[in-house]
Amino acid sequence: MKRSNVKYLFAGLLAVSAMLVLAFHALAAGLGPSGAWYVADTTQQTDAPQAETDVLAATNCRYGVGYVPSLPHSLDWIPTLDAGWYVNFSAGTGGQNVRSAAFAPVIRVRQEQINGTRTDNFTVNPPLAFTYLNEQGNIQSGLGRLVSSNPGNVWLVGNEVDVNNPVQDNTMPQVYARAYHDVYQYIKQTDPTAKVAIAGLSTMTPGRLQYLSIVWDTYRSLYGVTMPVDVWNMHLYILEERNPANPNEYGDGKIALGTNPALAKLSSQGAVALCPALGAADTAANDPRPDVHCRSEHDSVRIFREQVYAMRAWMKERDQQNKPLIISEFGLLYPYVLDDKGQYFLKDEHGQPFAPERVTKYLRDTITFLETAKDANLGYPADGNRLVQQWLWYSIVTGPETSGGSSNLISWDTFQNLPGGDPSALTMMGQAFQQAANSSDNWTNLVGGVAQNVVTLAQTNNQGKALLTATFRNSGTLSAIAPVKVTFYRDQALTQEIGSAVYDPNTRGAVTGCTWDGRNDKQVSVMWNNLPVGTYHYWAKIDTLNAVTETTETDNVTTQGTVTVKPYGTFIPLTSRQ
Repeated sequence: MKRSNVKYLFAGLLAVSAMLVLAFHALAAGLGPSGAWYVADTTQQTDAPQAETDVLAATNCRYGVGYVPSLPHSLDWIPTLDAGWYVNFSAGTGGQNVRSAAFAPVIRVRQEQINGTRTDNFTVNPPLAFTYLNEQGNIQSGLGRLVSSNPGNVWLVGNEVDVNNPVQDNTMPQVYARAYHDVYQYIKQTDPTAKVAIAGLSTMTPGRLQYLSIVWDTYRSLYGVTMPVDVWNMHLYILEERNPANPNEYGDGKIALGTNPALAKLSSQGAVALCPALGAADTAANDPRPDVHCRSEHDSVRIFREQVYAMRAWMKERDQQNKPLIISEFGLLYPYVLDDKGQYFLKDEHGQPFAPERVTKYLRDTITFLETAKDANLGYPADGNRLVQQWLWYSIVTGPETSGGSSNLISWDTFQNLPGGDPSALTMMGQAFQQAANSSDNWTNLVGGVAQNVVTLAQTNNQGKALLTATFRNSGTLSAIAPVKVTFYRDQALTQEIGSAVYDPNTRGAVTGCTWDGRNDKQVSVMWNNLPVGTYHYWAKIDTLNAVTETTETDNVTTQGTVTVKPYGTFIPLTSRQ
């Protein structure tokens, strides 16, 4: 493919930038055509399939993909790729749902700027309200409605807040600490079962770790407590950060906001002598300048490993080892396109382009590391001491000339004309991704969660009824797609049945896994009728028909739930969340 304009946008890291993606992110981040901040209406998972091509398949929750909403047909390839989760860089699916995978909402935050000057204020998208009126006076879904409609979900607060550009969340660390606090508190007040993840910074260089440290220290200074993070999150792109001749001039990846420029990784400025030799083993001994990130090192698996270890070490120093770590974006960003003269537009210092073979090798090698890296001193104990619990490749597909186009998992030139999920659309990278996900050591294990407490009021006949709700999760990696029957009992021995309900993945989505953090994101309910005034207990057992093959069958019972039936005429206070 030839490029007609060689003035390519790489003044800074735009992980999903330019052309189609730039236009989307301006919308997702809340930037209108005039640059005004606004919020579009957003929706979450629904109980109905979205299209005939929305195939229900068992997928691997460790593997995720980034999705550009302007290309909705690409979602049909998520089951084909065996990807168990996806992001679209906003808090709602916009009605584009995938039954086979979990949607990971990203709440956008941004520091306010007036005439180019930063203030101490920030905005949150969607707003911290149940509903709100947009500029046209229409009622829109705020964060409250999204959170309450999706109990037990994981919410990512911010997207590359460390990056100073108009597309990412562009927030100083001291301001992000306040924004995170407000969003975290709002989510937990709305849904105590929800889990909250910190924003993924663009990379984990020393400068980015300093940004994270400032956030951490600011939070404690302001609120007097340790910053509460349920899930730690990072992006991992290997990029230069500043020009060596000017400590304030950005490189491709930009200097992290609010950090010491001396910590930033330098640009090679095309100097081959600053970079590992062509064909040399990817080892620290062969790197002449560790303080320089060459474009030829954009696919360095060694640096990839170093950054994961650095993040885990940072976590351990702050007593956060016993928390999951996810990578919500990684891949290669530099394009693989031709200019008007038939030459590759962008090459590294050795004159090598970012060809599919090169990208595929990087994908295979990094995933091999992610699948196998364990460390009893740094890893997450609940996941066998693995360093990383889930990872997400950017992207399924985007324009070849945009950032990340060289990493497409399906072919830009063919996918829109093929039936949804057609494997012939997979690129070399897509085939490697699918093979890795399919060959992973997968298992399914349903775990009983909570039988929720209920307080209800007797009717005029002095009897009441209570809606019983049981939560559960999948602590394995392979999603469950068979209907799951849940039976409720009035005794702990599970002999006196109250009733049963079925969680049907065909209408509600697969029971995806990777819930080591204890979130119970699935639930079913039954009504318990004819209850005299008094107090009762109940339990629920998950998968009473044994339709799902599990690694453990002894953890399927929920906690004890309590039902309190008050006499008729008793005042029961009600609360509403706004």
